[in-house]
Amino acid sequence: MLVGVSGGPDSMCLLDALSRFRDEFGLTLQVAHLNHHMREEAGRDALMVEEFARSLGIPTEIGHADVVMLARELATGVEEAGREARYRFFRDLRLRTGASRIALGHNQNDQAETVLMRLFRGSGVRGLAGIPPVNGPIVRPLIDVPREWIEEYCRENGIPVMTDIYNLDLSYTRNLVRHRTLPELASQYNPSMVETLAGVAASLRLDSQFLDETALQAFDRYTCRHGRVTAVSREGLTVVNPAIASRVIDMAWREVWEGDGNLGLARALEILDGVEGAVSLPGRVTAVHEGDFIVFYPEAPGFFERPLDVPGETGVPELGITIETKIVTPEDSEPFLRAIESRRANSTFGLEREDVAFLDYSWSDKPVLVRTRRDGDRFAPLGMGGREQKLQDYFTQRRVPKFYRDFVPIIVFGDKIAWVGGFRLDERFKVTKSSQKVLRIEVKRSLRHSRNCATI
Repeated sequence: MLVGVSGGPDSMCLLDALSRFRDEFGLTLQVAHLNHHMREEAGRDALMVEEFARSLGIPTEIGHADVVMLARELATGVEEAGREARYRFFRDLRLRTGASRIALGHNQNDQAETVLMRLFRGSGVRGLAGIPPVNGPIVRPLIDVPREWIEEYCRENGIPVMTDIYNLDLSYTRNLVRHRTLPELASQYNPSMVETLAGVAASLRLDSQFLDETALQAFDRYTCRHGRVTAVSREGLTVVNPAIASRVIDMAWREVWEGDGNLGLARALEILDGVEGAVSLPGRVTAVHEGDFIVFYPEAPGFFERPLDVPGETGVPELGITIETKIVTPEDSEPFLRAIESRRANSTFGLEREDVAFLDYSWSDKPVLVRTRRDGDRFAPLGMGGREQKLQDYFTQRRVPKFYRDFVPIIVFGDKIAWVGGFRLDERFKVTKSSQKVLRIEVKRSLRHSRNCATI
């Protein structure tokens, strides 16, 4: 479990509490701290967090972000950019470490502030349901605990905390709500305003959960998942209520992002209405209308390559896959070769493709690598008599969408492409009667199919 720790009372309290229960619940903890580089004291905050975590026997990963520059890139405020930077950091670290959960220190006061801010913005049921205690991999154990209890816990247990001067700056909306609006409402209308607003969120969360459960049924029926790409059937969304359709869009975005939050009704309707071109969404996710589908995909991973364990399994989280290799006999490959011969050479791109290949392993002195495509790639597609073709031209002929090409695993022996994963073998590496050693390679993807969403 990753624990997001800023150094403030909430996250330091959370870290201390989780450390006390880790043996009882079998938790393996790692601290995640992001330095926003917005204050001179930021380096000292990181050091304090790291030292406190070390005293508890917990390792720390410190990340860095230029939040001011990110705000300019995203054309948004520093608050939102900081939040985006943190969730990017948490998500990327979770992918690298294989952590199952990310624990964050939001408390009851944060919940009340969020509900009030969203009310001012005109949010609907989902927005006014506030911050969810559990949202995918993200958990918030302190969401029902008042801030004053947390601060008292830190004092009584001698837990070091830092004070962020930006939390006192009333030019930020949340600080204004925290230090002026909520106290004024409490003094004039309801001394228990924090608890009341948190209760409103809990009540509306029940309504929102019912709508989400209904939307989940539509999501399972009208969407499919392939690696790190999610596709939504446009036709399927026309037969459900707009409130459900907007939630399906939101679920598809969150499945690709693997983060927290929601798009909001206006953004979901923008995607549903089919604006021309690609739509950039929070979390570096893009939505695009591709034929009869709305496709959501993450930022392309860029070029990388790594060796495959032979035999064994190699995780490739950038592509949302695991690659398994086995050394087998030539006889094991015969059913596969017969199936290849019967397939039409001009079949178009679809989600249901062959993710198992058998290759002549006479080249066993060469390293077997997986990588992404790069400019100038060429290979000799099986069935073309050994003639080479540009990989780009092959993708174009097969009508592979441009966005998907960066997520195709390229298997290479040494410096030669042996298999365009899921598509076509190279003629030079096909298994023949004279093959002495055969390598079986399987690409295992995160898959979810439905009868209404078989291909894109």
